[in-house]
Amino acid sequence: MKRVVTYISIVLVVGAAVLLAFQTLKKRGREYANTTQDQAAMPVAVARVALREFKEETSAVGTLKARHTSPLSPKIAGNVNAVLVDIGDRVETGQVVIRLDQTGFQLAINQVKAACEAAKAAAAQAAAQFEQAEKEYGRASSLLAEKVIPQSRFDAAQAAYKAGQEALAVAKGQYAQAKAALEIARQHFRDAEIRSPITGVVVDRNVEVGQSVGPGASVLRILDQSLVKAGIDLPGTDFGRVAVGTLAVITVDAFPEQEFPGKVTIVNPMIDRKTRTFRVRIEVPNPTGKLVDGMFARVRFSVGQKMALAVPRDALQRLPGSGTFYVFVVDKNTADKRSVKIGAIGDEFAEILDGLSQGEKVVTSGAGRLRSGTKVFVR
Repeated sequence: MKRVVTYISIVLVVGAAVLLAFQTLKKRGREYANTTQDQAAMPVAVARVALREFKEETSAVGTLKARHTSPLSPKIAGNVNAVLVDIGDRVETGQVVIRLDQTGFQLAINQVKAACEAAKAAAAQAAAQFEQAEKEYGRASSLLAEKVIPQSRFDAAQAAYKAGQEALAVAKGQYAQAKAALEIARQHFRDAEIRSPITGVVVDRNVEVGQSVGPGASVLRILDQSLVKAGIDLPGTDFGRVAVGTLAVITVDAFPEQEFPGKVTIVNPMIDRKTRTFRVRIEVPNPTGKLVDGMFARVRFSVGQKMALAVPRDALQRLPGSGTFYVFVVDKNTADKRSVKIGAIGDEFAEILDGLSQGEKVVTSGAGRLRSGTKVFVR
């Protein structure tokens, strides 16, 4: 009986050992399978599709103009004695840029000045004579009233008084004319120095030393480009979205990677019947001088803000040679390639117009080796 119990005990122990070994092997098999599966999956980083705030923009094109344009021409005729600037030179307000021969103008000043001094002396003499005649006329009037002098003497005093009055008026008029002529001669002398009315840069020169010039002849053109402006035509649908003070950003082909900020300064309150557009003026500070008159500019206007679905820019992939974008969506450790339609693109995020839903996970790193259906695990 004891021998039977012993046999049964041995059998139970052996069975338990076999069962334990089987379960251990099964667990190790599952661990190996999981390890193999993890080694086959691609590591990726993901981000969720979420609502983000985007700026609403409208765009247009235009041509830049300088803040001020000053074509210079002489006010008087003369021969050019010196040209003090050339194309590309910077000038300041009031700076002499061209000088005409001033010899003749100085001679005229001297002659007119002498005539003015003579007229002044003549006017002083006429004033003294009139003062004497006025006294005689007053005395004669009193004596005639008292019947001390005859009528003829009074008439003579009266005639002398009137003659002196007329002579003084003529002398004063001649002196005034002489002074005016002297001022004109001095102004001509000053006008022989042609000065810049603005601070800016010389962009055109049409004169040489020794050349005879006259009023209206274009000799220089100067631009003030410390600020540039542009007239921009926008579609009528944007009327009311763009107002004075609306921010604008321009780019130019010469500096494609740089943006220049400005703002709207004028909005024309009328829509063109033919083109269905309205015009606004923008002004852009130009302290570096990179923007110049005549440049073609692309303009973006910030007209508001909106909330929209977005993904990080790093999640976007683009089919070569096309405008088609796609992303990889991760679902149950599997990457699924999906085409998307995008809208605004910011510095960090891109607006999604179609193709994704809020909360979905998209691959932001490691997408280069993925294919649709690839197993992945999130780092």
